[in-house]
Amino acid sequence: MVKEEQQSVYVGKNLIKKTPRVIDLIDLENDYLKHDRHNPNPFPVDVFPKPLQEIIFEAHNKYQFCLDYLGAGILSAASAAIGNTYKVEVKKGWEEKANLFTVIVGRPGDSKTHALNFCFRPIHKHENEAFKTYETELNAYIQNGLEQVENREHLKKPILKKILISDFTPEALITCHANNKKGMYVYVDELHGWIKNFNRYNNSGEVETYLSLWSGTQISTDRASGKSLRISDPFIGVIGSTQISVLKEFAKGGRHTNGFLDRFLFVYPSKQITLKWNINKVDAVYIDNYHTIISSLLDFKCIDEFKSEVIPIETKAKTYLFNWQNNRPENYLFDYERSIDIKLQQYVIRFALILQLIHHVIEGCTNTQVELKAVQDSIKLFDYFYHNAIQVRQETSRKNYYESLTQLQKDILEELPEKFTTLQGIQIACKEINGKPRVSSRQFQTYLKDQKLFKKYTRGHYEKVI
Repeated sequence: MVKEEQQSVYVGKNLIKKTPRVIDLIDLENDYLKHDRHNPNPFPVDVFPKPLQEIIFEAHNKYQFCLDYLGAGILSAASAAIGNTYKVEVKKGWEEKANLFTVIVGRPGDSKTHALNFCFRPIHKHENEAFKTYETELNAYIQNGLEQVENREHLKKPILKKILISDFTPEALITCHANNKKGMYVYVDELHGWIKNFNRYNNSGEVETYLSLWSGTQISTDRASGKSLRISDPFIGVIGSTQISVLKEFAKGGRHTNGFLDRFLFVYPSKQITLKWNINKVDAVYIDNYHTIISSLLDFKCIDEFKSEVIPIETKAKTYLFNWQNNRPENYLFDYERSIDIKLQQYVIRFALILQLIHHVIEGCTNTQVELKAVQDSIKLFDYFYHNAIQVRQETSRKNYYESLTQLQKDILEELPEKFTTLQGIQIACKEINGKPRVSSRQFQTYLKDQKLFKKYTRGHYEKVI
């Protein structure tokens, strides 16, 4: 039980109000998630401070947005807001940034876009205000140029300060980043289109560019006009959504073997519900609180235009992290499992940096080192995203084979239960349509021999493996 009293938390100079509770409903919500047998891989909402958890559950309960979308969306929004202002030093010569490559996966109509818009609303608001400032400065620049013809070359053209970019060429991305040293986030509603556009720039090595951007290594571009650009310390993140049916596009063109696919954090909810229209609204207090939190992260500034604040991992936290990593499996059944594991191990460090800074702006925790709790909670995120990454790998390889089947084969496969006997299978597959069996018993038993679709676990008993 919690005493019924008004509680508040300061974020910077702003007061975050907490709704009085008799029972801590957030703890109850988290307990339910952990014990929901229909959801084997819930997003670990409890990695966030309580004020953020309240916002997530409020948006989930009022708007019915998937908790996974909200949790991952807020993690990415925090990453975008932090940008290149902070890095974490793992050991001498090894630093990690806070950039994430995140893909929200779902069915049509699952409100992926709406959930992301909710999570990034404070950044969209920040972008709108920056654009108004830019327009004002640009109009003044044009006017001054008209009035001061003789000194026009001394006027400095204003630059649009922004974080999010949606429609661009690889060259435009680097140009925009050159004007926004804090970093950029590729924010695309449908990442399928972004992936397909890679084909337009085959000669530019766009996939290789993103591999470098994920790692934060320097990039440069040489224009036909003769002007060259170089970003020595880039910060590029990616956030967007895609449908389950087009996941296989992410694995095409060698992207499943060059490490590109394994750099993505897939948000693939195990449990989805059909959204129902309603007139519920999120309490304004929660909206204000969320804007205050993200705005506080947006207020972070680099030491100077080109230098980040580099913070260490505290000794206990580093010992815990290294022990965990040293005890990861050494042998894997599939090569992609190893690749996923290694990339996500790096993400643990990035998650820890983001969580530490979130706790800093909400609860006043230190921003001079990464603490043990941030590392422990980051490992929870590792487990969540690892489960999803394996599911996506299985899904993409499975989909390719599944789509090679005839429609009749697909229909029979869908109608069969997960486990069945030979007799049950024959009854389903050979049922009569317009007075005739769909297939013969012999045809079905030949179909059962396809080991990519079925596994025989005892005499006369089968289970589907796709």
